[in-house]
Amino acid sequence: MISKKMAEALNKQINAEFYSSYLYLSMAADFEAKNLSGFASWMKVQAQEEWGHGMRIYSYLNEQQA
Repeated sequence: MISKKMAEALNKQINAEFYSSYLYLSMAADFEAKNLSGFASWMKVQAQEEWGHGMRIYSYLNEQQA
């Protein structure tokens, strides 16, 4: 079990990771609109990476609170 303070910090980090993911995805959409598919593809990869970080922290947090 982890402390409430640590759980809050982890939740804050999860939100930061998901925010970054959405930001990269919005940049990908902008690059797609400008017909810059290479840049868009790279941004989508970055979005997936950030999403993965958030999900790993999410899973860890759920395991600790079980």
